[in-house]
Amino acid sequence: MKRWLMRLALTLVLSVGLALVVVASLVRPDLPSEPLIERYTSEQSQWFEVDGLRVHFRDQGNPNGPPMLLLHGTFASLHTWEAWVSELGETYRIITLDLPGFGLTGPHPKKDYSLAATLHLFESLREHLGISEWVVAGNSLGAGYALAYAQHQPDAILAVGLLNGGRIRLSQADYEAQRASVEASQARERGDSLVAQALRQPQARALLTQITPRFLVRYALKDVYGDPAQISDAQVTRYHELLRRAGNRQAFIDRFERQGDPSLSPYALTDPVSPVELEIPILIIWGEKDRWIPLSVGERLASILPNTELKVYPELGHIPMEESPQKTAGDFAQFLVEVGVSNPALLDSSGGDDGQIN
Repeated sequence: MKRWLMRLALTLVLSVGLALVVVASLVRPDLPSEPLIERYTSEQSQWFEVDGLRVHFRDQGNPNGPPMLLLHGTFASLHTWEAWVSELGETYRIITLDLPGFGLTGPHPKKDYSLAATLHLFESLREHLGISEWVVAGNSLGAGYALAYAQHQPDAILAVGLLNGGRIRLSQADYEAQRASVEASQARERGDSLVAQALRQPQARALLTQITPRFLVRYALKDVYGDPAQISDAQVTRYHELLRRAGNRQAFIDRFERQGDPSLSPYALTDPVSPVELEIPILIIWGEKDRWIPLSVGERLASILPNTELKVYPELGHIPMEESPQKTAGDFAQFLVEVGVSNPALLDSSGGDDGQIN
C-alpha cells in the first residue's frame, strides 16, 4: 500500500513538474520599447503627445492631396496599412498611427481606452497636423472607431471606409431603450474563430500577458487571412514583437475589461448622430472568409447606414488591406472619386503588383 502511494505521489510530482516546464517554455516576457522603436520606426515616423500619451504616427504620401486617416485593428499597428500607403500615396496625404495600447505607442498612462479619449486623440492629431477635414478608414477595431468618429464629429469627416468592422453607436437613451436587442445583435456578430472565442474568456486573457509564443501569433494570423500562404516570417515576427512591447498585452486586458466605463474619461461626449441621419458617404469592404466578424455584420451595417456601398471579396479574410492591397485600395480610391473627394485625373491608373506587407 505504501509503495503504491509513493508511486502515485511520484507520478503527481513528475506530472506537475512537467506541466511547469511546459508552461515555462511558453512564457514570453515583455520587450523593452527602445530596441523596438529602433527596429520599427522609419524616416516618416513622428511622435506627438496627448494627455501624457506619446503617440507614434506617420504622415506620408502627397502632402497636397486630400488627407486620409487609417486606423488599424486589435493586435495590429500602423504597419498594416503600408501597402495602402504605397497604392494611394501619389494622390492622398495618408496619416497612420499606433492606437493606444498597440504598436510603438504602447499603453495609456491613465489606462483610459474609452471611446471618448480615443476620439479626443483623433481630434488632437487633426489639429496638430492643421487638417480641417479628412477621409477616415479603419479595419476591425479601427472600423468601429472610424464609424463612431463620423457619428460624433461629422463636420471633420469627408468619407468613411469600414473594412471588416464597424458598430453603430447609439445615444444613451436609445441604447437603454434597445438594450436587449442590441446585446442580442452583438452576440450574433461573433464569428467562429477559436482565437476570438478564447479571448472573450477572462482566464485566456489573463494568460495573454505571459504566454504568447511565436507559433500562437502565426496561428492567429492564419486565422484572419483568407489565404494563409501569404503570411511571411517577417509579418509574424513584427506582430509578435509589437504585441510584446512593454505594457501592450496588459493594455489589451485593460481595454477589454473597462470598455464602456464612462468614468474613465474626462471628455464629455454629446449624443452621436443617429445612424439613419448620417450623411457622410461610406464604403464597406468585407472579406467573406472572415472568421472573427461575419459578413452578416457588414450586410446589417449596409442596411442601416444611408449613403453606403458594400463591396464583398469572396477570397479574402479579416484584414483585406493586407491580403489584397491593390484591389481594396483601388476600389476605395474609385469610391472616393465617385463621391467627389478626389479628382479622377489625379489617380495613378498604372497600378502595381498586388502583394503583402513585410
